[in-house]
Amino acid sequence: MIHRQEPHRALAPLAPLALACVVACLTLAPSVARAQLLDELELRREGADAIVQVRLQTLVRYGRSVSTRSGDLFQIYFDAPDLRDAAIQPSQRRLQAINGLPTLTVNEEPLLGSVTQRKLVVRIDPATRMRVRAGRDNRSIELVLPGLGARVKAAPTASAPAATALAPALAAGGATVIVLQSSTDPNLQLNVPVPKQLQSLDVNTATRVVDGQTRHEIHLGPFADVAEARRALEIARARFPGAAIVTLPAAPAPTAQAAPGVPVNVEATAATLLAEARAANQAGDTASALDRLNRLLDLPPNRASREAQELIGLVRLNAGDTARARREFETFLKLYPTGPDSQRVAARLAALPAETAATAEAPRKQAATTTVNGSAGLYYYGGQSKVRSEEFRDSPISGLPELTQNPTLTGTDQKLAIGTFDLNYRHRSTEQDLRFVFRDSYTADLMPGRTSRNKLSALYVDHKSFERGTSIRLGRQSPTGGGVLGRFDGATAGYTFAPKWKVNAVAGRPTDKLQQTKRSFGGLSVDADALTPNVSGSLYGIQQNIDGLVDRRAIGSDLRYFNGGTFVSGSLDYDTILRAVNIAALQGTWQQLDAEGNAGTTVNFLLDRRSQPILMLGNALFFQDPNGGAIPVRMSDALALRDLDTLRSYVRTTTAYSNQAQLGVTTPLNERWQIGGDIRMTRVGAIAAVPALGLPAQPATGAIWSLGGQLIGSNLYSIRDTHVFNLTAQRGATFSGQLFMYNNLSALNEQWSVEPSLQVYRQSDDSGVKLARIKPGLRVSWRVDPGVTLESAADYELSKITTTTGNENTDRVFYYLGGRYDF
Repeated sequence: MIHRQEPHRALAPLAPLALACVVACLTLAPSVARAQLLDELELRREGADAIVQVRLQTLVRYGRSVSTRSGDLFQIYFDAPDLRDAAIQPSQRRLQAINGLPTLTVNEEPLLGSVTQRKLVVRIDPATRMRVRAGRDNRSIELVLPGLGARVKAAPTASAPAATALAPALAAGGATVIVLQSSTDPNLQLNVPVPKQLQSLDVNTATRVVDGQTRHEIHLGPFADVAEARRALEIARARFPGAAIVTLPAAPAPTAQAAPGVPVNVEATAATLLAEARAANQAGDTASALDRLNRLLDLPPNRASREAQELIGLVRLNAGDTARARREFETFLKLYPTGPDSQRVAARLAALPAETAATAEAPRKQAATTTVNGSAGLYYYGGQSKVRSEEFRDSPISGLPELTQNPTLTGTDQKLAIGTFDLNYRHRSTEQDLRFVFRDSYTADLMPGRTSRNKLSALYVDHKSFERGTSIRLGRQSPTGGGVLGRFDGATAGYTFAPKWKVNAVAGRPTDKLQQTKRSFGGLSVDADALTPNVSGSLYGIQQNIDGLVDRRAIGSDLRYFNGGTFVSGSLDYDTILRAVNIAALQGTWQQLDAEGNAGTTVNFLLDRRSQPILMLGNALFFQDPNGGAIPVRMSDALALRDLDTLRSYVRTTTAYSNQAQLGVTTPLNERWQIGGDIRMTRVGAIAAVPALGLPAQPATGAIWSLGGQLIGSNLYSIRDTHVFNLTAQRGATFSGQLFMYNNLSALNEQWSVEPSLQVYRQSDDSGVKLARIKPGLRVSWRVDPGVTLESAADYELSKITTTTGNENTDRVFYYLGGRYDF
C-alpha cells in the first residue's frame, strides 16, 4: 500500500568507505523505526529446480497458497507472530528475468482484520509452474520453479552452490577428479567457494555408488593426470579438509536398455523431454530445447541420456555458442568414447575453431554485477468515526445538524501524509558481496496538536568476503537471530571457519527507547548448516546492559529440520540472571508432493510458550513508587526505591506467560477449490499479587479456543481471480464469538486489480453485552507502467453494542490513496 521496490538497474560501484561514512553519520540521528517485512529475494539451484528464497525480517510461519489458472498470479498466506504494530509498511521486491528464468514480483501485504496475519502476492512473467514451501529457516518462504535449475547461474555467495556446471548424474567416466564434498543429501551445496587459483576448473555435481550407498558429490576437474590433481588438492584442502582424489570408472558401453534400477517413470519422463527437445530444436526454439535437454540430463542415466548429450551440443552450436558446444561434445566423448555417434561428435569437435585461453575461461568466470533499485512513495491516510446512541437518535433533537466540534458525536481519527523512500545497492563478484540498504519514511500528522515523525527502519552496509569467509554488517538493522530481540544500531560480524560452520558476533544498542535509560548489548553465536544432511542449528549467548546493570543475560538455541516439503524448527531462550525461560517454541510444516513435485495437502502445527513481555530488568521501570511518587525513568531511580534482588523478583512475579497451540490442514479438492481447517488454543497465565507495589493478583484467562474453516477458490469467473472464505467460532471463559471473512483478488488485466473484502463479527459475554460488527472494504490498484503504481482503498465499519442500559452504534470510515515510483 505504501512502500514498493522492484526493478534492477546496473550502475557504477560505490566506494565502500563512502558508504560506511554515510552509515556512521546518519545512524547517529535518532528516529523511530517503522518496519517493512520484505528483505530480499535470493536465487539458487537445487537439483533440477530453481529456488527463489523470499527473505523476511521477522519470524514467519507459512500457511497456504493459492494460484490462478493463468499461472502468473499467486497468493501466499503466512503468520508473523512477533508483530505488534499494525502500521507495518507493505513492500515489494522484484527478481528480473535472467538466463531464461521468469520475472518475479513479490508484494508483502497485510490481511484484513489482523496484525500478525499477512500475505505475499507473487506475479510471474511469463506464467510458469511454481509451488510454495516453508524456507530452510524460520525467516523465509521459498518459491520452487520445477525443472528450471539449469537456468540458474552460479551465485557468488557463501550459501549458494559454487558449481559452474551440472554434469549428467554420473561424472565423466575414466576421469581423475577431486571430490570436494560428499553426502547422502541430494541437495548438497558448497557453502564456501572454490579457491581463486582453481576457479578456472569445472565444478560439477555427480552421483556415485560407494560401498553400496548412493553418494551425492561435488567434483573439481577432471585433471590430465594424478600429479596435476595432487597439486590442486594441496590448494583445495585449505577450504575443503575432507577433499580427496578419485579416478572414476570408465563409462559403460552404450546399451539400448535402461540402466539397472532406473524407475519406469524416469524413462517415460526422459522420452517425453527428448521428443519435446527435438521438436523445439526443429522449430528454432533454442531456449525451450535447452530447457528440456537440461532437465533430461539431470535425471538418472537412462536410454535417452546419450542422444540428449549429443543434441545439447548441437543446439548450442546452432545458437552460435561454440564455447559451450565444445564442452558438451567433450562431455559426450568422456561419457561415451566409442560408437558411431562418438565418431560423429569427435568430427564436429575437431571442426570447431581453436579455443584460446581467453575464450576458454570466459564461460567459467562470472563477471561482477552492480544493481541499484528502490522506490519512492507518497500516500494520504484519512479516517473518521461517528458514535451515536439509539436514545439520541430517538430523541426530539435527533434532527438537529451534527456539530463537528462535539467530540462525543463525531471525530476525525487521522489525517496523515506519509512519504517513503527505499534504496538498495548491491555489488557482487566472485570475491565479495557488498550491499547498502536505506529505508526511511516520514509521517506528517495533520491533526491539531500531534507531532510529525521520521521513521528510519534500515541504514546499513553489509560486506561478505568469499575468499576469507568473513562477513560484517554495520548500521541500523533488523535481527537475524542470536538472541537479539529487536531493531538496533550496531554491528554483526561472522566468520566461516569450516564448511557449513560459522561463528558470529553482534554488538549494538536497541533503537526503541526505554524511558531515559542507556542500553547496549553484545553476543556470540555458532551456526551449523549441516549437523546432519537435513538438520541445522545455532547456539548463542547474549548480554544486554541497562544503565550499567545486567538487563538480560540469556543462552539459547535454534534447531531446524528441512527436507523437501517438510520443515520443523524449535527455539529456546533462557535468562540465566532471572532464572526463567523466555521462549520455548516448536513449529512445523509438512507438504504432500506428487510425482511431478506439485504440492497437495499441507499441515501446519505450533506449540509456543513465551513471557509477555520478554523478561528484562528494565521492566521494573514501570513499578510506581509505593508512596505515590512518579514512575522512575532511570535504573538509579528504581534502585532508590528497592534493591536489585527485589526488582528482579518483581519482574519475575509480574510477568505472565502466553501459551499457544495450533494445528491446521489445507488440501485441494480439485483444480478450483481448496478446503482447510484449523484449531487454536491461547491461554495467558496468572500473575501473583505484589502487595508492596499495590498490585492485585491477576487470574489466568483460561483457554480461549477457536475453530476455523477456510474455503479457497480460484478462477471462478476469470483466469485471474482468487477467493478466500473464512468462518471461525471462538469460545473463552466468559464470551463466545463468530467471525466470517471474505477476501477477493481479481486482476482485471495487466494494469488493473481490485480487492473487495467483507468482515462480519458477533460476540456475546456472560454479562449480557452483545457486539455486532460489519466491515466491507475495497482496494483498487492501477499500474500505470512498470515503474508507476497508483492505488486506493476504503473500509467502512458499522458496529452495534447492546447492553442492559442501552445501545450504542459506531461508524468508522478509513481510506488511503497515493502512488509509488519504482526504479
